Amino acid sequence: MDAPIFDPETGEVLEGGGVQPPSIQAMSLDDARALLVRLHGVAISSDDPILMAVSLHQGFVADYEAMLRRHDEAIKGFLGATGEACVQAVDAVLSSLKDKTVKASLDQAFALVERQAVTMDALLRQLRRHRLIHALLTLVSVASCGLAIAVIRSALR
Repeated sequence: MDAPIFDPETGEVLEGGGVQPPSIQAMSLDDARALLVRLHGVAISSDDPILMAVSLHQGFVADYEAMLRRHDEAIKGFLGATGEACVQAVDAVLSSLKDKTVKASLDQAFALVERQAVTMDALLRQLRRHRLIHALLTLVSVASCGLAIAVIRSALR
């Protein structure tokens, strides 16, 4: 079953997929002659010029309908090819966007890790500096305690 064909501007369904309109059978010349007898009471012979014009008209209409069927098939083929090309183009764009999105996410993650590494290095430098200051202050405290004890001993003797 064919997919429906949509109007690109309005989105309206132009033709249901696979649904063909019912064919209308043209009136035969014998039916036309019988109708004229029934409605008007006039019998027309088979070599009447009016019936010949009707025959020509029916031939032209049949040729025109055949041409329309060929054009319909060509248009359906064109729309099918165009639709397939659009699907492929959309798939390519989506794939490209997905690749770009993944790459952007990875780039952001790497940038975040790099920023965290820089921050960790700064933190480590600060911790070393604090450890050094702490060690110096501890040394000064121990030395001052030792000095205080020495002063108190010498004062007590």
